[in-house]
Amino acid sequence: MKIFKTGVYVMVEFILGILIGLSVAFIAYKIRRQVKQADEPITRFTDQMKDVIYVFDVKPVFRFRYISPSLDDYLGEGTVAKNYDDPNDCFHRIHPDDYELLVQKVTGQVNYEEPILQRWQTNDGRYLWFEEYATPIYEGEELVAVQGVIRNVEAAVTEREALVYESRHDSLTGVWNRRAFEETVDRLPIASTCGVIVIDLNDLKQVNDTYGHSAGDVLLQRAAHVLTRKSPKVYRLGGDEFVVLMTGSDQELSELVTAIHFAFEEAGISAAVGSSFTEDHTDFVALYDKADQAMYEQKRCMKQKTSPTR
Repeated sequence: MKIFKTGVYVMVEFILGILIGLSVAFIAYKIRRQVKQADEPITRFTDQMKDVIYVFDVKPVFRFRYISPSLDDYLGEGTVAKNYDDPNDCFHRIHPDDYELLVQKVTGQVNYEEPILQRWQTNDGRYLWFEEYATPIYEGEELVAVQGVIRNVEAAVTEREALVYESRHDSLTGVWNRRAFEETVDRLPIASTCGVIVIDLNDLKQVNDTYGHSAGDVLLQRAAHVLTRKSPKVYRLGGDEFVVLMTGSDQELSELVTAIHFAFEEAGISAAVGSSFTEDHTDFVALYDKADQAMYEQKRCMKQKTSPTR
């Protein structure tokens, strides 16, 4: 009788265990279902956004947990799928100059409070600018994931670069303008070598008076083209005055001045050229004035040679 009661007790405990297990499983199922239903609208929302939403796991598995489909719209069809399969694809797509920034982002060394500007390569080989706001996820003190929102800012960056270019370049000739010249001079290191070449066109006023200002503009453009073939540091300060800056030696400056003279002669452009050089730059105004005076002296001599004799 005692053995029978013990068996009944065991059977009751077994059935009770099954009922409790089923109840726990049912409750867990309901919870997961509710969470899933709550997540579905969020997923549908992020899938329809133009901005790129992502979650990247750093540990324990190096992988993308989520990437919104909009990434394919910017970088090309199949980009999302490829990054799911190979999380290192993003390291191959990042612009070489931005590679270290990406490494810092997934290792917790970047300033997450600031927007991150970076360039990503499209499937057809172009690079587009993106701005990202990233958020690190930690477990304790260990970085385990990074999530972020990435926005295409190609148009804004292109427009900004165009404005910066226009603010520092002469609109007629395309060479650097006076503002860029002054900024460059301000950045010249003290006690460094510096060479200045001042160029003034002789015939601009005559061309303007005889053929019109359109012809004068063409003359300025031709002169700028001649100079930029000899040096990348060509500035138009206004009117018919150009300046070339250089670092190097006095010998290199002399060779550049000679090359500019020959280039103008070959192009049929009359110009006066003066230069000055220092191995210990401390007073740029004095250096420039010396080159300017040399240019005017050459201009005076050229006028004397072309003046009719009585």
